Amino acid sequence: MQQLSIRAVAAVLLIVLAGIAPAAGIETAPNRNPDVGTVQHSGHMSKRLDIREDHLRVLSLFTQGYDREMYIREVSRCLPISRGTAQTALEYLEAKQVLRSVTRGRTRLFSLRLGDHARDFCTLAEVYRRICLREEEPFLAGVLSRIVPHIEGSGAVFGSHAEGTADEESDLDLFVAGECRGEEIERIGKIYGLKIHLTVYPLKIFDRDLHTDPFLQEVLRNHVLIKGTEHFVEKAVG
Repeated sequence: MQQLSIRAVAAVLLIVLAGIAPAAGIETAPNRNPDVGTVQHSGHMSKRLDIREDHLRVLSLFTQGYDREMYIREVSRCLPISRGTAQTALEYLEAKQVLRSVTRGRTRLFSLRLGDHARDFCTLAEVYRRICLREEEPFLAGVLSRIVPHIEGSGAVFGSHAEGTADEESDLDLFVAGECRGEEIERIGKIYGLKIHLTVYPLKIFDRDLHTDPFLQEVLRNHVLIKGTEHFVEKAVG
């Protein structure tokens, strides 16, 4: 997955924080520098949001299933980044109460911590992954922008396009938790010469069976969210 500029990451944070802020009791502060994201806690002086792209890249690994346990060297190998960079990012996320760690033998394992901090940070990571997909697959991004208005609920790309292994012959695997206009989505696929495999779960079934249904667990492990990010993350984190 290619890296984005600091300007792009800051834009992601500002957009997402605008949606998170009311629920978290946070107000967005005026921002005159397009390269810096700033938030203001009610009743306190402004603070610069000190999350960096390495933090989002590391956290994205934990949104692949939302139940992963990973050690420092494993994280550095998956991205890939240096062991020191991986450790710094993991410890930052632990300090923010997004991750927790336990030591087993000589190995320190990190996993997601339940709670509001984890939900908000995972929302940022999911948006980051969506922007990376758009950067890497602009044609697909154009198709998805026309599909999204026909989805009510949460929508996700899974399969080869989410894994980053798709080629010109790959179909688009699309998952919806809620409702959608399937015929219109199929029509859009035909216009662009893209075969779409659409799977739809009623929202109540998705909410109830997300962590037990084998297919939903596959989506949870391998997805890029295109709509309804906050609801998906809320149910994934618990």
